Amino acid sequence: MKKLNEYITESKKTYPFKIGFAGEVPSDIKEKLNLHLEKFGVSKLSAAKRTPIQERPLDFPNLENSEVTYFEVDLTYPTTDFVLHEYIGKVCSIPRTHIVVRNMNSPLEEIRNTQETDTYEALLNKDDMGGESAQSSVGQSRVMDLLKELEVARKDREQNSSGFKIETFKEEPQNKKSVVGK
Repeated sequence: MKKLNEYITESKKTYPFKIGFAGEVPSDIKEKLNLHLEKFGVSKLSAAKRTPIQERPLDFPNLENSEVTYFEVDLTYPTTDFVLHEYIGKVCSIPRTHIVVRNMNSPLEEIRNTQETDTYEALLNKDDMGGESAQSSVGQSRVMDLLKELEVARKDREQNSSGFKIETFKEEPQNKKSVVGK
């Protein structure tokens, strides 16, 4: 039977995060991140990946014409996105509006990582009207069919003159004695 210490040493779990900085970042940002995130046990810190300047970056919709620098980091100490976001903003002296921290295992990140394999086909190229000509479904013939449907609905409404079912109920006799007393 294994001892508790053996189970703990075998179960080295890492917590992957993606950290993004909008705009220009200092040249020593990687060293700062590595130094300050050491309290969370950094096991891996990737090199900076920069996106081209975009009119509206995906993670920063309130910023205009900005580039984004991303780092991927694996931590050995469990923490949350919010805690890391606040901590990084405090120690790196970067406005919190220019920082995004996401857990790589979050559902949002999984959706972003899935690629669509289906090719897009325009609906105008499909023959969904049922044959060469769909003139019976449009134009004057459709207007006449619509008028016939409206006439049938009007006749049904006239047969049910009120259109509503009126229900009446009988008022039951109530107890006339006082609950409080005589």
